[in-house]
Amino acid sequence: MVIDSFCTTTHGKKFVQQELERSQTPCSTAAFKILQHAVGASKNLEQDTKAIEMAARKVSTGDEEAEPFIEQEEEEKLHKGMGWKRAAFTMMAEIVGTGVLGLSHAAAKVGGGLALTFLVSFGLASLFSSLLLAAVRREHPKVDSFQACADLLGGERARRLTALCINTSWLFVLPYYLMASAHALSVAFWWTDTCYATWALLSVVLIGVPAQVRTFEGISSLSALSVASVAIALLVIGVELIRGGQTQTDASWSKPEASSIWDCFDAISSTTFAYQGQSMLLEIADEMENAPRDFGKAITASCGGLLALYSIATGLGYYYRGARVAGFLPDDLEDNASKTLVGLMLYFHVAVTYLVNNQPLSKKLYEL
Repeated sequence: MVIDSFCTTTHGKKFVQQELERSQTPCSTAAFKILQHAVGASKNLEQDTKAIEMAARKVSTGDEEAEPFIEQEEEEKLHKGMGWKRAAFTMMAEIVGTGVLGLSHAAAKVGGGLALTFLVSFGLASLFSSLLLAAVRREHPKVDSFQACADLLGGERARRLTALCINTSWLFVLPYYLMASAHALSVAFWWTDTCYATWALLSVVLIGVPAQVRTFEGISSLSALSVASVAIALLVIGVELIRGGQTQTDASWSKPEASSIWDCFDAISSTTFAYQGQSMLLEIADEMENAPRDFGKAITASCGGLLALYSIATGLGYYYRGARVAGFLPDDLEDNASKTLVGLMLYFHVAVTYLVNNQPLSKKLYEL
C-alpha cells in the first residue's frame, strides 16, 4: 500500500525514473516493472511505461537523445475514444443536413402512402448497407475507409479510383451545405434586405475557425448539439404549423392524379439523398473507442433517429400545408420570432454538418 501511494504521485514517478536512469543494470528495469504492476490504478500507466522503457534504452545504449515520449501511432490511438452514443450523434449530424426539411414537399408530389413507403424502405436499406460496413470493420479492424477496402480487394489502382470518387463526392457536397447555411441565415434575419451572396460569404467566414478541428471526436459534442438543434427547429415548426391550423385539405395517402413518373423519381431522389452518408462511416468508426463492439450499435441508433426525424418532418408539413407545402419547410412560417429561432437552429446544424463532411476530405487532401 505504501508503494502504491508513493508511485501514483507525481513525485514518486519522477523519483523512480531518476533512479532507473542512474542505474545501468537490467535488474533495475525488472524491479521497476514490478513496481509498475503495483501501480495499476494510474490512468496514464501506458504513457509512463513508454517513458521509462525509452529512458532505460537510452542508458543501455548510451544514446545522447531518447526516443519520442509517445510514438506517433500510439499518440493517434489516444484520440480514438468516442463511445457509441457520440458516434451515433456524429453519424446523424453528417447525414441529416437540410434534406429533412424538403421531404414534406416530396410527399406532396406522390402522396402520403408512397412517401412513407420510401422513408421506411430506404431507411432499412441504409441500415442494412451500414451494418455491412460494420461487419467489414469487425473482419478487418485496420480498414478505416472505402479506399482501404478497395486496396484489399483490387490493389493500388482500385484504391486510387475509389479515393477519386469518394473525395470528389465530398468536395461537391460541401458547397451545398454552404448554400443551405446561407439560406438558413436569410430565414433567421427575414426582415433584412441582405443578398444571398453576402449570407454565403458570412457563412464561410464564420465556419473558418471551427473547420480547423482535425478529428471527428473533437467535434462529436458539437454533433450532439447539432442533432438537438434540428430537433428544436422541427419542434418550433410543428408548434407554428399547429397554431396556424390546416390551410390545405388535399393531403392524402393515395397518389395524386397529377403526379407523374418524374415526380416519383424526384421523391425517390430526395429520400435517397436524405439517407446518404455511408461514405464516411468507416472514418467515424476509426475514431471509436471500441468499434468492433459498438459500431453496429451506433449505426442502429442513428438510423432509428433518422427515421423518426424524417417521419415527423414529412407528416407535419404535408398534413398542415398539403400539396402547396414549400420546398424548404421553414419558408411556410410566418415572419416572427419563431422563424428567427428556426433559422438560427438550422444554421448551427448545417454549419456542424459542413464540419463533419469537411473533416475527412481535409485529412485526405493533407495526406496527398
